[in-house]
Amino acid sequence: MEQVLNGIRVIDAGSILAAPGASALLADFGAEVIKVEPPGTGDSLRGYSPQLNGDSLTFQVTNRGKKSVTLDLRQPEGRDQLFELVKISDVIVLNFRVSTVEKWGIGYEALKAVNPKIIVLHLTGYGLTGPYRDRPGFARVAEAYLGLTYTTGYADRPPVPSGYAIADAMGGVYGAFSVTLALLERKQSGEGQLIDLALYELLAKTLDGMYVGALHTGKIPERSGTSNPTIAPHDIYPMGDGVFVSIPASTQSMFERLCDILSLAELKEDPRFLDNQSRVKHREELDEYLRMKFAAMNSVDFLERAHEAQIAANAINNPLEFTKDPHVIARDFFEEIENPGRPSVKMQGVVPKLSRTPGSIRHAGESLGASNEYVYENLLRMKDEKLAELKEKGVI
Repeated sequence: MEQVLNGIRVIDAGSILAAPGASALLADFGAEVIKVEPPGTGDSLRGYSPQLNGDSLTFQVTNRGKKSVTLDLRQPEGRDQLFELVKISDVIVLNFRVSTVEKWGIGYEALKAVNPKIIVLHLTGYGLTGPYRDRPGFARVAEAYLGLTYTTGYADRPPVPSGYAIADAMGGVYGAFSVTLALLERKQSGEGQLIDLALYELLAKTLDGMYVGALHTGKIPERSGTSNPTIAPHDIYPMGDGVFVSIPASTQSMFERLCDILSLAELKEDPRFLDNQSRVKHREELDEYLRMKFAAMNSVDFLERAHEAQIAANAINNPLEFTKDPHVIARDFFEEIENPGRPSVKMQGVVPKLSRTPGSIRHAGESLGASNEYVYENLLRMKDEKLAELKEKGVI
């Protein structure tokens, strides 16, 4: 099947979530991705839970469609083989700290010297310049640094991190987007380039409104629990059957329709609730009316009425409930993916859905070094004696 990135070869020398997430998206749309891992241990993500028959399921979904090879980049001979791969590749993905890349001599200028067309995605916690450039960075640290953790939680309680590594997930999306832009530009110029992608910057860009308000008004966004400090009603409400429902009535018309289905038409004329600014100011009074109504309602009945009235609302699902939802099933979002030599893995499908050139998942994340023969013998044409020598030295 023809795919957008057929013929593009990517070296993924990254680890954990963000950088491998970027190359996984590229693999979904046809790129050949060679995942470089340390011999013996592999990517540390292989040790993450949950596990199935000794394999990390998180690793298998984050590294789906890739070819796993072992190569010790700490050794000079390992880096020599990396340069050989760079010569025949289009993209390389890194997430080593700046000092490590400099010590090993695998920075952009060195890679460009062996392949002027190479595109280097270097994803780090703090970017390649600036006083913090060599600090280690993870998603939770990025959230703390840029202020997201400060604004999450309740005002009278300590700040809390998000429930998932959002910065890492967004890092994969921004990384794949950046590489695609660089590939498009290369068609015009014939040259590669360096992509400097900082984890904290990509997440801060995602949170556009939080900073422009603080910069122009000096007002710092504070923790507001489950509500939205700029919109009302916009919260999670318990129903009479114990189910929690998320209701973001973000527009005037939606608020008015909510009042109608709750038989609270008088609130539409109440001066305290005439517009969003008024409702935000009188949030507690408004929520008191709503919670009294919700306490006497069944969640299924409410949601049926809400959806008929074109009101955005949904029960708070747990992840397993989500996988069994009829809409999710109708769109074939979860797929059973082959896993050669091991049990198949059910995982999220390809996003987005392209009509003419859809993506596909070749297989789940490979076992460590499963593609050594293909890469070293077929791609690099390495002789048996050399391969045996590198194995003996622990380079491969």
